[in-house]
Amino acid sequence: MLWPATLLTLLCGYGGAVSLLAAQRLATAVLLGTLMVLALCGLEALRRQHRTAVAEGESLGLELARRAAQSERRDADWQSYLTEQSELMRLELEHFVKERLPAAVRGRTVPPPRTQSAELTQAVADLFERVLCEVAEECEYLEETRRLVLVELAGRVQSSAHRIQSAVTGLSDRYPDDAELLETTMLADHAATQQARHAQSLKVLCGEWPGQEWRQPLSLVDVARAASGRIVAYRRVEVTGDPAPAVRAALAEPLIHLVAELLANATEYSPPRTTVPVTVRAVQKGAVVEVHDGGLGLATDRLSTAREIASGRRPLGLREVGEVPQTGLAVVGQYARRHGFQVDLGPSPYGGLRAVVLVPAAALTDDEPGGDPFGAEEARRLTSLDPAERVPGLVPHPTGTA
Repeated sequence: MLWPATLLTLLCGYGGAVSLLAAQRLATAVLLGTLMVLALCGLEALRRQHRTAVAEGESLGLELARRAAQSERRDADWQSYLTEQSELMRLELEHFVKERLPAAVRGRTVPPPRTQSAELTQAVADLFERVLCEVAEECEYLEETRRLVLVELAGRVQSSAHRIQSAVTGLSDRYPDDAELLETTMLADHAATQQARHAQSLKVLCGEWPGQEWRQPLSLVDVARAASGRIVAYRRVEVTGDPAPAVRAALAEPLIHLVAELLANATEYSPPRTTVPVTVRAVQKGAVVEVHDGGLGLATDRLSTAREIASGRRPLGLREVGEVPQTGLAVVGQYARRHGFQVDLGPSPYGGLRAVVLVPAAALTDDEPGGDPFGAEEARRLTSLDPAERVPGLVPHPTGTA
């Protein structure tokens, strides 16, 4: 309304001015009228530009408001996304630290990421996988380095034990009539045998195997006697059975070590004054060596675990034998897996456990066992002595093995 009133006022003023001037000077009136018309046209143009600017300002204001609202929504969505990603990252990192990383460090199968972690960005998921790969590679390198160091140290211990045995054997040969010296040398030889057997067990758990072989097949009865000479309480072992089954020369040493570990367990967990009977007999699938102890036995769950370990179905390495190493059944299981021996544990009629070692027919031979190889006759002599006559000596074993 203000703009039309202004125009009307200008027109009235213009009409009055023209009327007054027309009465005196016509030319001046015309010029003045023209100027007034031009002024009116300029004012109209300015009015239109003003209205256009106002409209554009209003439109720009609306656009700015719309964009501000859109920016706020985007900021809210981004904050929500960051919060969600942060929570997913926290949960996945917790799963990574508690489950996945320990498995990679221990060389086990690494669990997959959490299902919800699929919503994490690919870069974050790739970062987790890269860390796991690098950790696994580094741990594998360190584990292999440690394994090689242990194998080397065990080899040195074995070599030292064998040098001790050679030295005491030479000493006893030089003074065969000195009974006191003979007993002392047998004690030293027996201690060296224990040292060598433990070193051999360590090498087996590290994936190394006896490279030496017996020169001739060995009857399973002599295998059991030779195994008894590698344990502390060899005097408590009583070996009986069929002398005919004989193991191939290549498998004699692994089988002796396996039976020695079973005898060590049997004597350790039996009352100290009880005997540990060992029986050898031929069966349809080969031959078996049975070891009985008179201990308290094992609970059902522990027996199940022990059976899995001894049979080789659950192989144990150095990582799993514990801080106070229980290597016996772990070594038995490693030999069973490698050479096809079937080992089982169960209740014994003597009240403890019975260990049964099935030597398959493929591991046996019809060749005649060698005549007293590596002191088998000495093994028979020692185990046949009366308890009062026995001395804690060693049943001789192959040179270079344990």
